[in-house]
This record gives sequence, structure tokens and C-alpha cells, in this order.
Amino acid sequence: MIDQNLAQLSELQKKVLGDAVKHSGKLIFIGVMLIICGSLGLLAEAAFSIATVTLLGSIAFIAGIFMAVHAFQSKGWKSFLIQTAFGVLYIGIGIYTWVSPANALEGLTIWIAALLLITGAMRLISAIQHWSVGNAMWPALSGVLSIVLGVMIMNNWPAASLWVPGMLLAIELLLQGWSLFFIGIAIRKAGSST
Repeated sequence: MIDQNLAQLSELQKKVLGDAVKHSGKLIFIGVMLIICGSLGLLAEAAFSIATVTLLGSIAFIAGIFMAVHAFQSKGWKSFLIQTAFGVLYIGIGIYTWVSPANALEGLTIWIAALLLITGAMRLISAIQHWSVGNAMWPALSGVLSIVLGVMIMNNWPAASLWVPGMLLAIELLLQGWSLFFIGIAIRKAGSST
């Protein structure tokens, strides 16, 4: 039936959707799983924050090992010392996040606040530069909201470190989950309605 639905799609729909029509159920399933994970994250922000920083530390540790091993396997490489230093740095970051997840969360949170402040200011400046073109209100509003969020996080730092990373990841999972869910539904409808 799915192949029949795919054959009935218009040429434009085929180009846009491709084989996704055959896998719309997977998109819906992944979307639902992300919605569940995001909802759990909002219910347990502190645990989600600690799990997030621990996962990031694990990834850094593994990446550091791979970098160091690669550096030692590449004899005569001019970047040997630099790559080895990167490997050691990544391994150190991984160990640090395991030993002191609260401090790692504080560092991550201040980085997020700084990122919000900088990107918000850049968006606001860009919106002001393009104000005469029109439709600059939304980028300006987005910039102002980013700046406000950055200031709010900075004002509550380090206490905010326990919940901000987990909450932001949970919100991202929810947004991505709902997005995939509705894309899957739309693809399924496009495949069955033609």
C-alpha cells in the first residue's frame, strides 16, 4: 500500500518527500519518544541537567581517547603534539565532569548565558541595520528575548546551573519531537490522500 501511495504522489511531492513516505510511521514514533523524553526532562530538570553534563563528559572523554590514539598512530605527523594536547584536554574535561558535575554545570550554564547575550545582541544589531527593509520586528524581538534570557540566567547563576541546562534540553526535545510527529502525520496524509 505504501508503494502504491508513493506512486500516486505528484512529481513535486516525490521530490520533497522522497522515501520518507515509506517511513512516516518511524518519524511519528521518534517524535513521540522525544516528546516523552522532553516531558520527563521538564519534570526532573536537575536530574536531566546532571545526566546531560555527564553524557557530554563521556563524549569528551571518548573523543579524547580517539584523538590521542590517532595522534600516536600517525608517525611523523607535524601536528602530533597539538592533536595529543587536544586529546589530553578532552580526556581531562571528561574526567572533570564526572568528578565534579556541579562545577561543570556552572560552567555550562554561564556559557549558555553568554551565548544568549551575544547572539541576542547580534540579532538585534542586524534587525536595526535592516529595519528600513521591513519585517525586522521579529528578528529584533528574538534578539531582545535572547538578551533577557541571558540576563535572567546570569542573575540567577550559579543556582540556575542545576535546572537551566536540563530545562533547555527538555524544551529542545519537545520542540523536535512535536516537529517530527507533525511532519510524519503530514507525510502520511500526503501519501494517503493522493
